[in-house]
Amino acid sequence: MLHPLNATAVGDPAQIAAGAVCFAAVEAGSLGVEIVNLRAAHREKIYVIAVVSDELEPSLQAALFAAGADDVLVGSDRRQLVPCLMRAKRHLELRRHNESWRRSMQEKLDIWQEGLDHLPTPIYVKDADGRYLVCNAAFGQFLGVGHEQILGRRLQDFLPPGSAEAYHESDLQLLRQGGVMRSETDVCLPEAGIRHIMVHKARLDSRQGDVRGLAGVVIDITERKELEARLTEAAERDPLTNAANRRKFFEVASAEIALSKQGDVLAVAVIDIDNFKSINDELGHAEGDVTLCSIVDTLRTQEAGGMLVARAGGEEFFAFFPKEVAPAAPDMLELARHDIARYCQVQTGVGAAGTISIGLAYFTPSDETIDQALRRADLALYRAKRDGRNRMCLAD
Repeated sequence: MLHPLNATAVGDPAQIAAGAVCFAAVEAGSLGVEIVNLRAAHREKIYVIAVVSDELEPSLQAALFAAGADDVLVGSDRRQLVPCLMRAKRHLELRRHNESWRRSMQEKLDIWQEGLDHLPTPIYVKDADGRYLVCNAAFGQFLGVGHEQILGRRLQDFLPPGSAEAYHESDLQLLRQGGVMRSETDVCLPEAGIRHIMVHKARLDSRQGDVRGLAGVVIDITERKELEARLTEAAERDPLTNAANRRKFFEVASAEIALSKQGDVLAVAVIDIDNFKSINDELGHAEGDVTLCSIVDTLRTQEAGGMLVARAGGEEFFAFFPKEVAPAAPDMLELARHDIARYCQVQTGVGAAGTISIGLAYFTPSDETIDQALRRADLALYRAKRDGRNRMCLAD
């Protein structure tokens, strides 16, 4: 009866080829064990028709389908054979179509993943619960783990609790508000340590408007921030002594003055190196530079207490004291002057050189500008020079 259909009797189920239509005789009372065994051996690669001798009760037919049958044929009803085969044909064609579509989609996904993996910027996609759905190789390198270890897990699995919670709160905010978010932050990574990153992320919505998750890009800007810091440092520091320059001095002073209240007292000092020209003339400019840097290093030891030292030009320096440390200005300057006289002083043809003379002026910003205070400090400096150098004088 089945000869025109090129049917083949197979004794060993393992010999059944993928895509075959398999007629499996089901013995009465077997509960579909034959079907279960076939399906276990071939999964969804074959189409299984359970052949029974007599019409079954609906519950028994349902049991065969539950066991893995794709269709049920009553062997005595030859009229159902062709419709049964047509259903099998349609099912297998649909399965082949779906398999072809699946392979095509997998190829596209593979190409997409390969493209992402070749990009140096870490990229990721999360679902609404924060689990990673997609990421590239750079993101795995960023977290210090393999790509396969990330998918299905959350950021909390890779970062310390405190850091992870902060990023999670940011994600929740974006999921609520929608749109795009950009932020900069520091992150402590297992392999790379502290890195400064910029994160661009956007909420993903379905066509129906349902929230699906987040997509993000992580840009490591540590080197850029370090360069910016170096450039800022270069713009604010004297290149020889590393003391603050005039621009930085007046910037800091202006900020403190702006914060001052009526009656607050601040202080400025003008400092000059005694007989510095004789060091350059007799010992050379290289020795002069060494002396200059040594003096500045000693002065800057007082910066820990709140004093700011800036190079005004040549061998002259300014010092600024905010209101909190202004009362201690004389002691701080005297301590620095004493150490400089002890460790930096040299003898030249004109006598002692490499010591410092200081003019100190207190001022109240509501009554006097910093320029006026510096002029009074400068006059006090000249008095210190006139009185024998290596000393400090308080301005009138």
